[in-house]
Amino acid sequence: MICGGDGPMTFVLVHGGGHGGWCWQRTADVLRQHGHHVWTPTLTGFGERHHLDHGQVTFDTFVTDIGAVLEFEDLHDVVLVGHSMGGVVVPRVAEAFPARIRKVVWMAAVVLNDGETITEAVPAPSPAVQRSFVLQPDGTVRTDPTLMIAALVSDGTPEERAWVLARHRSYPQAALLEPGRLTNYLELGIPSGYVAASKDAVFSSELARSFAGRLPGAPFAEVEAGHDLMITRPVETAAALLAVS
Repeated sequence: MICGGDGPMTFVLVHGGGHGGWCWQRTADVLRQHGHHVWTPTLTGFGERHHLDHGQVTFDTFVTDIGAVLEFEDLHDVVLVGHSMGGVVVPRVAEAFPARIRKVVWMAAVVLNDGETITEAVPAPSPAVQRSFVLQPDGTVRTDPTLMIAALVSDGTPEERAWVLARHRSYPQAALLEPGRLTNYLELGIPSGYVAASKDAVFSSELARSFAGRLPGAPFAEVEAGHDLMITRPVETAAALLAVS
């Protein structure tokens, strides 16, 4: 049985690049079945909100997205979870709304130091990810969706990969280059946690542990799964989230 030590908890699950609130369906269902309250907002430019990307989406846009959910749903004592790129978003949300946040959990996610970009934090993507990068004639880099999904859902079934592929949207260029920040978040003293994926084809277990090491005192859990663990291993992922929350 999956349960939290202090009764029902309130989770806000923030997806990563290319995904949307849809990617949390299975894990959210497990958490709800065990009495927890779960919100899975979709960031501007992704999922059912992909039509709202007018080329000006930044991390500040994403903070506004999540902040609106916290305020309009009147959420407090929130366990804020960021997957992958969502790991850049969640500390900024905590900075903006510290009184509403109980804990911040990074899940197979980047933890950026001040001034560091995602491309700097993950300087050598795995071969599976590198193959998905395609240089465009205008000099921008796009990803081959099929190859990217093969890396993200490396431990999934063909049906799961097809399901993700049908919903995946392009990564915003600005987000890849926008610097992160961590010091202000750490100074708030909000408890942190980290959940890694042991079979992650996007970045290694060693890199995940180095990210977790940037969060002093954060409990660490690992799920035997690929990068999109919330899709392929929802029961184990829910248990890991509760273990570090």
